[in-house]
Amino acid sequence: CDVTSRVYNTVVRAMADQQSVSGLLVAGKGTALPLKDVSVEAEVKGYVLGLQSTLKYCNDSPDPVEVLFRFPVEQSHAVVGLTAVIDGRKIRAEVREKEEARAAYDDAIASGRSAAFAEEKSGDVFSISLGNLPPQKEAEIQLQLVGELPIDAEGGVRFSLPTTLKPRYTPAGSSDPLAPVPSGDSDQVEQASVAGAHSFQMKVLDAEDVAEVTSPTHAIAVAKEGEGLRVSLSEQKPSSKDLVILIRHKAPHTLKAVVESGITTSRENVFMSSPAVMVNFFPEFPNEEAACEFIFLVDRSGSMSGGFIRSARETLTLFLKSIPEGSYINIIGFGSRYEKLFDQSVPYSQATLDKATSHSQTMKADLGGTELLPPLKYIFGLKTLAGFPRQIFVLTDGSVSNTSACIEAVRKNAHSARCFTFGIGSGASTALVEGLARAGSGTAEFVKEGERLQPKVVRSLKRALQPAVTDVSVSFEVHKKFEVLQSPPTLPPVFNGEKMVVYAVLKPTTATPAGKVSGKAILQGKMLGKNLKTTVPFQILPSSPEAHTLPTVHHLAAKALIKDWQTMGGRDSKEIVQLSVESSVISSRTAFIAVDEESSEPVAGAMKTWDVKARFSAQFSNYSSLDSDDDSDSEFDNLFSHSHVRCASFDEDDLKEELEEGGAFFAETNKSTPPAPAALSPVKHSKPRVFMKGEFREPRMVLKGEKARVVSKPTAPATGLASFIDLQQANGSWETSSALTEKLLDHSNPAALLEACPVKCEGPLSAVWATVLVLTRLRLGYSDQQEEWELIAVKAESWLRRQQLPAGTTLEDLYQAAEKLLA
Repeated sequence: CDVTSRVYNTVVRAMADQQSVSGLLVAGKGTALPLKDVSVEAEVKGYVLGLQSTLKYCNDSPDPVEVLFRFPVEQSHAVVGLTAVIDGRKIRAEVREKEEARAAYDDAIASGRSAAFAEEKSGDVFSISLGNLPPQKEAEIQLQLVGELPIDAEGGVRFSLPTTLKPRYTPAGSSDPLAPVPSGDSDQVEQASVAGAHSFQMKVLDAEDVAEVTSPTHAIAVAKEGEGLRVSLSEQKPSSKDLVILIRHKAPHTLKAVVESGITTSRENVFMSSPAVMVNFFPEFPNEEAACEFIFLVDRSGSMSGGFIRSARETLTLFLKSIPEGSYINIIGFGSRYEKLFDQSVPYSQATLDKATSHSQTMKADLGGTELLPPLKYIFGLKTLAGFPRQIFVLTDGSVSNTSACIEAVRKNAHSARCFTFGIGSGASTALVEGLARAGSGTAEFVKEGERLQPKVVRSLKRALQPAVTDVSVSFEVHKKFEVLQSPPTLPPVFNGEKMVVYAVLKPTTATPAGKVSGKAILQGKMLGKNLKTTVPFQILPSSPEAHTLPTVHHLAAKALIKDWQTMGGRDSKEIVQLSVESSVISSRTAFIAVDEESSEPVAGAMKTWDVKARFSAQFSNYSSLDSDDDSDSEFDNLFSHSHVRCASFDEDDLKEELEEGGAFFAETNKSTPPAPAALSPVKHSKPRVFMKGEFREPRMVLKGEKARVVSKPTAPATGLASFIDLQQANGSWETSSALTEKLLDHSNPAALLEACPVKCEGPLSAVWATVLVLTRLRLGYSDQQEEWELIAVKAESWLRRQQLPAGTTLEDLYQAAEKLLA
């Protein structure tokens, strides 16, 4: 067909243009500005991270250049230091008001001096401009970051190093936050593979407190080093996958206060000379479940194709089976438009569960772009159900440019709905995912390649089922000579056993008290009429000139305060700029600026600006499903963005054959429409998959402007844990059937199942026996996945306790018989 021919010709031309160079490429020219090396050194103490990233460039061209480079930064991290080394001269950047910093940068460039300018483009994107890099010279950018680390679903401290920056979907009427601000004539530059080894090193302090260090995404090496642990990658080489490292402590959920005394060398800097406290609360209280209205908002845009949508199907099924009786449900898929399963939320029953499960198992990524705001507005326009708190669960892999509008819509309706979010895959915007959850009094979870989504789903559902904790407050009891500056001023929702971080900067009102000063932080609240209280004591040590090599807690406290002031108001722009400058933590109103004042001569020649786009990814990864033997599909990472065709790496003859046979296409419609690059330069995939004739072909490429058809794999019967979940009834029970018998006894004769019952199994008792058998199988065969079936088992056990058993028979008798049969 004409479409196939045009696609084939376009892709072949793109392949012919590909150059065997590495580094940062000028699109369509093959000219390289090599990024020689990237190294990352991290240090973790408890829940606090310090990190330094070093990027080494070399300008091998005959002209001076300006490089614009953007990369992802976790929302909970703060860039607190920037140093540029140009031609051997070290220039340390300082924080200034943004327009002042931009003017200083432009003046330096105009006068022929080298300079660096860095700013936040959005809450999770950091941008650097390196201007007047002399020809045939090297430059090095050193970035210092700090961050607070989250706890994963299994209780481990979770470190994530993002490598992918997804293009922001830009709805009509909004602007792209990643748009560059060049200082000269600009060429688009694509990031290719980097020459030289990428290196990563992490030091985990207090090794005696650590049980294990693992990674679900990379092979790592862990070795004892002094009082800590040294963690490194087994293979120090470039990788497109986000790095995730999990640190499990011997005594997790320990109440802890980290205290930094003030720095005496900064007496004129009131903020940095004041003690700072970071308190980690882990409140515990009895679990109580309440029926709710559950609305599942599932991203069905094109980028969810492949492993993402399969993971969403299994996740939604797990959600539906874990919901308690008496609840209400609805499912809304969104893309360029949104589709509702029910016109309004319906009571949770066997009939509605069957319909919702059938829908979830056949969902496709076929709704185009990522328009999140319209379905949110639709949900908030619905009348709430009296006595059923509304809980919204958002699953998305994407990023949008109207993040602020989406967050504001959730914030305005937080009184009537809580919002829980899941960011799937590399490049999911932390600003969007965390911002929605924070605004909606919920929590955010992220899952990267190699991680399981299901435990995170169950954890969020358990939170949603908890009754609200009201009148929550934190107070600090300290010496009367201190004024307490606290963040956050109003607390987010409190969940049982979940980490809550509160910062306090203790500003002396008079002379600082001599010697050690004791204090304590007190968390209080009410749940179902009961008072809750948790206390964490701490001590403040005297200030010293070199109290800290990196004042991490001060930086994190400043980051939290700046975020509070920018989102909640109550502080003017001057106060935000002042705190940003004093703490070296940039805000939306400040930026880093570094100018080479030592160079004796200006850089000669007309500067050329190269806009370096971080390697965008449209991954279609196969995430771990409920079953370890799930078949794997090819991965489509490292596809380059902002072009008319995206393709993986294929032999030309193989591609031609694929197209002639009508290979599958995947349409990703209504994405933002950037200008076409001068030429197409696809990035070669490291491990292309070879498809045999007749084998199912995953979607391979995007042809913008054409109407593409979507070919998807038929839904395969569930196996393993997923198969037991699929067979559960809405009331929590299982019924005897051929399918269940085959799962339990490897044959399909239900009579054999009933014959094994220690009492006469007739009528309702057959379901009791089947339910006992399944619960026993879960405990015996799936103990390592208990967090995934925990709520399902709770619902089943609740149903069992309501059933009438024959005289003289107990549930314990049935469990013993089941264990004997299945063991």
